[in-house]
Amino acid sequence: MINFYHLKKKNVQLIITSLPIMAEAIGNPLLDKFIKDLIIQILSMIAEQERTESKRRQAQGIKLAKANGVYKGRPKLYSANTKNPQRRLVYENIVKDLNEGIAISRIAKDYNVTRQTVYRIKQDIVI
Repeated sequence: MINFYHLKKKNVQLIITSLPIMAEAIGNPLLDKFIKDLIIQILSMIAEQERTESKRRQAQGIKLAKANGVYKGRPKLYSANTKNPQRRLVYENIVKDLNEGIAISRIAKDYNVTRQTVYRIKQDIVI
């Protein structure tokens, strides 16, 4: 993500047409630059606060949904009870290979899945 200071260093100018003070020059270039920088920083601070508040509310909603048993998260792609029969077969073959002691990186390469997926499956069968 490009931040404000990176753009400021490159002397990028922002003109907001719906904000009259940003669309026209005041006269003094130093004062003009100061006011525009101040407005941009205020707007970025407000946007950041809104994003943080949105994330907080989302987390609060997820917590409430989990408490009510409604939110279960994303279903696992590879598991014994996945809806996709091909992925269920891949899961069963990975479990078989893990039980045979084949290396995790070899299993991941053979079935075109990530090593993390194989580790998760291994953890699931241990439990």
